[in-house]
Parts: sequence; structure tokens; C-alpha cells
Amino acid sequence: MIIKDYSQNKEDVLSLYRAYENFCKKADVSVNESMRSEAKKIEDEVFNLMILGEAKSGKSTFINAYLGREVVPMDVRQCTSAIIRIKNGETFQLFARTAGGGQTHEQGEKKIHEFLKEHAAISDEYRAIPVTTINNELLIKYQGRKIPEGEIDAFLAAEKGNDFCQLGEDRYNELIRQYIGKEQKNWQKIITEIEISYPLPEAMRGITIIDSPGTGANGSVGNIAEEYLADANAIIFVKSLNGQALESIPFMNFLRNVCKEKQKEALFLAFTRITDCSGRDLERLKEQAFEIYDKDIDKEKILFVDSKMQLFLNQCRVLGTEEKIGAYFTQLEEEKNAFDPASVCWYQSRGDVSKFIAAMEKKSAFGDVCAALEKFARKAHYIQLMNFVENIEQEYRSQKSVFSDSLQIAREHFHDPLALERRIEGKKKELDVVYNKINKEIDEIYNTYTNNLGDEGKVHQYADQLKKEYAEKLGKFKNFSSSESYDQTFRQMKKMTMDAIDHSETVRAQIVAEFLKECNEQLIRLEESDKISAEVFQPNFTESDFDKIQKETEKKAEDKAVKKILTFKPKRDPYRFREEHVRLVEESVSRRLDEEIVPCMIDNAIKYITECRNVYMAKLTEHEKFLKEEHGRLLQVKDDNEKWQQAIERLERNLSMIETEQKRTSTAKGVLSNYV
Repeated sequence: MIIKDYSQNKEDVLSLYRAYENFCKKADVSVNESMRSEAKKIEDEVFNLMILGEAKSGKSTFINAYLGREVVPMDVRQCTSAIIRIKNGETFQLFARTAGGGQTHEQGEKKIHEFLKEHAAISDEYRAIPVTTINNELLIKYQGRKIPEGEIDAFLAAEKGNDFCQLGEDRYNELIRQYIGKEQKNWQKIITEIEISYPLPEAMRGITIIDSPGTGANGSVGNIAEEYLADANAIIFVKSLNGQALESIPFMNFLRNVCKEKQKEALFLAFTRITDCSGRDLERLKEQAFEIYDKDIDKEKILFVDSKMQLFLNQCRVLGTEEKIGAYFTQLEEEKNAFDPASVCWYQSRGDVSKFIAAMEKKSAFGDVCAALEKFARKAHYIQLMNFVENIEQEYRSQKSVFSDSLQIAREHFHDPLALERRIEGKKKELDVVYNKINKEIDEIYNTYTNNLGDEGKVHQYADQLKKEYAEKLGKFKNFSSSESYDQTFRQMKKMTMDAIDHSETVRAQIVAEFLKECNEQLIRLEESDKISAEVFQPNFTESDFDKIQKETEKKAEDKAVKKILTFKPKRDPYRFREEHVRLVEESVSRRLDEEIVPCMIDNAIKYITECRNVYMAKLTEHEKFLKEEHGRLLQVKDDNEKWQQAIERLERNLSMIETEQKRTSTAKGVLSNYV
């Protein structure tokens, strides 16, 4: 299963957090609230796996094979314009939403399958035309109003290259016009989203599978699917080895014109129906595939599987025993529904179930899918787990520093309460001095990043460099001509811009990381001069802290996101005014770079760093308060020898617990490093 390893590692990390909470309770210290939020975030985390593919690629079979049973009916034609989300739930139920805002709820496997066949499938009559594109670009857009003839003509010209069934231009165009005329008034009933919940196996309950309508020849996936793509942790593009060319034009166009750079890290190409090929032919096809896609996708992300073989394996696992499996294959032969590759595996195993399962697993190769997803698509989640373990470690280091300092003072002044009191009062004054120094130094560092005079601040310098890089790329679209593909050109410009936005957010994160690093380095320098451990003060930032900082920044920003400026919504009649539309978008973005986009970016980054500084100083204050309170506890028992001894024992016990938990966190980091 995809996240068997991840589930176990996730639980191990959460157990470390629960141990940290238990320690805080025993040591009578407060739990860091951002740690609590981060633990909840990890616990509730969902893995979004999006499945794309060409028509007749076997997406539904692949999904069912992966899930372990038939959740999506495999005899249903491609769902019209609909995204299907499959997630864990207590019962088998379906929610469907239409373009007109209507909703449908069905329960039970039989009713759900009947609903999909009746309401969410493309009829055989129109399977050869781009129904999904027609629905999205014409029917839903015009909402029952008359579609201008010029718009339809422009649409036909744009879709000319998508006649996969080779109907011929006249018949192809005739079917499109016929479909538009028939369905134009029924636009409200077009199903756009379907959500299916089902009791998934325990190891897969954190997964949401998103089944997208077939990908167009130009790589387009539709507006709704693009929204889901933004949150996908992994994307699998399914392509059949049977009856199709090895090179996938839709995949290449999707990769180059739609898929953003950061999404490519989690993009996989899965070839299905490998048992249709002989061993020698399959090896030859693999070599060809690696050559074709060598420059666009890593070899390890090109997978070869057989969904049907996996479906048979899933069924046989349910049957379990030699007798039941044997009877199952006999029944299939009698009904003339036998699948020869699976039957051969069974008869060659001679009733040895474990040998049969091993042979089937090798033939289906679905283990390669799970391993690849675990290795690449889960990387960000493993990094999150690693960071969280390091946050736990930092909590222990900070508390250890405080307890060690208090224990040292207690042991040195055990028999002299007056000397103890003088030492603690002196210690508090030292803390005040150091805190004031830190505050001043942090402000000076902050100013080097946010200085507006002469645009000398680091934020301005980074923004100017990003603007220059983006402007150069945008300039390539100035000379667009009507002879070029509008769809690809427009999508390339949109993709390039969205990549630039993602890059600007990455750069902002780098700026913040540099800022926090400089602040922490200043703490270490103060430690050397003032002999107070930097661990006492060093703030512990979690992802949840950054989430809150982001929300606070958006509240204060004049424009919440650059993305709202860089809109790429087509004009109402893009098919008739394509050349003009591309130029208008390019000119608009170019003009607004200096006027709005870059100033917004700078403003947002400065506000973000300001919030980081505020949180940093708040955490410093919390740590200072914690240390003073711990020293204050010693003063409360300075005249009572019995309580005094108990205080020393408490501190020693706390330090012993920390040492034990630090060993556990160190071991966990070693395990997680294998995945990161």
C-alpha cells in the first residue's frame, strides 16, 4: 500500500509528541502551543493522489486495482466533465454536484454504480468528440444562452487536431455541433464533481484519490481539475501500452504547458497492460519509453504495471485458501471469462498460495507504484515529520538548558540560602541585560532586510532580481501570431507566470530562513560574551507558526496575494480573438510589474518578515519568563532543607527524562533520514 511505511513513521513521530506532552505534565511546564497545532496538522494530514490519462487508458481499472476493490465501475464511460474524489468514509456513499448548483446523494454500491452509468457517463454516440472541453468551454460558460456561430467555428478550428478516432473533419465537426445543439439547454445538469466515500483499508485512510476526466490532446485538464492539481501531493498519468502509440502527446503537452515546476517532482507516468506484451517486447518498450521521456521525467518515475493482474490478485487475497482460489479460476473458465496471465500463475504455483501471490505481485508490478510514491511523492511529508522531530528535540534542549542551569545553582548554594538568593537575583539581572541586547540586535538585522531607503534592503534586492528574470521570460510572448497554437501559447504563459509566483514564494521562504538564521547566530555570539546558553532563548519555529504568520500577513497586506493580480481568465470569446488576447495579457502583466506586482510582492515579504520578528521576540520573552520562573521556584524553598532536596531531585528527574526522550528522537531522525 502507498503509505504503509509512512503511516508507521507518522505514528512513531506522533508517539514522540505524546511523550513530550507527558513529560511537560510531569515536569510541570507548559506545552508549546505551536507544537500542539503542528501535531494536529500531521495527524489530520491527507495525501491527495490525482490520476490523469488519455481516453481508454484504463484509469478506472488502475484506481480500483490500487484501492483493492471496485469502487469506480470499470464499465462506465468517461464521466462527463466530472472530477471524482474518493476518500475514506464509514459507508459507501456518493455526493454529486452539477454545473447549475444541484446536488445528489446516493448510498450503497448498487445505487452508486447505477447513478454513474445513468447520469455521469458519455454516451457511445459522442465518445469520439471532446465532450469535456465542449462542456467547460461552451455549454457551462454560456449557461443556456445562444452560443455565437463565430465562437463555434473558432472552437472547431481549435479542436481540429483532437480527432483521435479519425472520423474525418466533416463528421467530427457534425458530431460536435449535434452535441452542442442537444445539450445546450441541459447545461445545469452537467455533473462537475463527484465525491465517493468508502471504508478504505487502514493503511490507506489518509489518502484522497482524485480521478480527472480524460486529458485533451493539448494537455488541458479543465478548470476544475487545475484547481485540484494545485493541492495534489502526487500525480499519476496513466497510459495503456495496448493499441496506442508509445509516445503520449497529451502527456507531453500537459508536462510542458500545464504542469508547474514544483508539481513535476511528484509526477509519474504509468504504462498499463504490460501482460499483453511478451517479456522481450516489454523490455524493448521500456527502453524506448526511457529514451522518449528521458529529458522530461526521471527514469524512476516511469512505471510499468498491469491493473487487471492486480485486480485478480486482490480478489484472490480475499478468497484466501487454495480451495476457494481454485474454484474461482474454474468458474472463470466455465464462464469463458478467464484471464490467461493470472490463470497461468495459478496453475504454475500448483496450489501454493504464497508462491502464487508472489508471482502475481511480480506480474502486476504495483509494488513499484507504491515504492515510487513512497520515495518521491511522500518526500515533503517526511521532511515535515523530520522537522517536527527536530522541533521536539529543540524543546528538550531548551528545557534541559533551563533545568541544568537551575540545578547547578541549587547544588552550589545548597547550604547557603542567602548566597542562593543573591545568585538568583544576579542571574535575573543578567537575563534582562541579555534580553535587551538581543532585542536591539534583532532590530538591526531586521532593518537590513526591510530598509526602503534607496531600495537597499535585501527584500528589495531579491524582488528586483525576480522581476528581471520574469520580464525576460514574459517578453518571449510579445510576438505571438495567429499561426501559433493559442491553447499551448496561453497555457505556457500562464504556467510560466504561476511558476514565477511559486518561485517568489520559495524565495520569500529563503529570505525568512536567512533572517532567522542571522538572529540565531546573534544569540550564539551573545552566549559567548554573556555566558548564558543560547538554547535558553532560541525560538522553536514550527510549520504551524509559519501558517499563522502567513494568515496574519494576509490580513495586513493591501493585496492578499500576487496571484490575484496575475489573472489568466480567458476573455468571453477567446476563440475568436486569440492573437489579441495573448498580447493584451502580456502587455497587461508587463505594465503592472512595476506599478502593482513587484510593490505588492515587496510589501507582502516585508510584512511576513515583520510578523516573523514579532513571533521571534514573543518566543524569546516566553523563554526568559520560563527561566525566571524556574529560578523563582528555588527561592520559594531556600529555607526548607527537605523541600530543597526535593527540588534538586525534581530537576535531576526532569533531566533524566529529557535524556531518555532525546535518545528516542535521535533514533527517529535516523529512520526518517532514509526517506528524506
